[in-house]
Amino acid sequence: MRTWALHEGDIRITDGDIAWIDGREELAQAVCIRLSTRLGEYFLAPDMGLDHERLVGKQVSEDSIREAIMRCIADEPRVQSVEEVTVEWDAHSRTVQAHVLMTSADGEEVELVYADRSGIEA
Repeated sequence: MRTWALHEGDIRITDGDIAWIDGREELAQAVCIRLSTRLGEYFLAPDMGLDHERLVGKQVSEDSIREAIMRCIADEPRVQSVEEVTVEWDAHSRTVQAHVLMTSADGEEVELVYADRSGIEA
């Protein structure tokens, strides 16, 4: 699949033209969008997204965050398997950074870094 390249949610422009991506880079971007969407937020696909309830509260742990991320990614049909999810959880600022290693349905290894900064107060 080929799609627009995004940078922080905006279409990336390179030399005055819209930048395009495909392959592993496109799949990584699609998974990041899925992880950035709250479960139930998108009315056309209410089952898509990350369960942010697992990222807030007193019972949050790296294991619960890892499980929520893996469940979210498992719903992406182009992902065959998730090999590894390494989570860095900062309880003070309530931020998460996750390094994900997965295998696409085509058998390619895909890596991505997901950062949820929604817990930081402005």
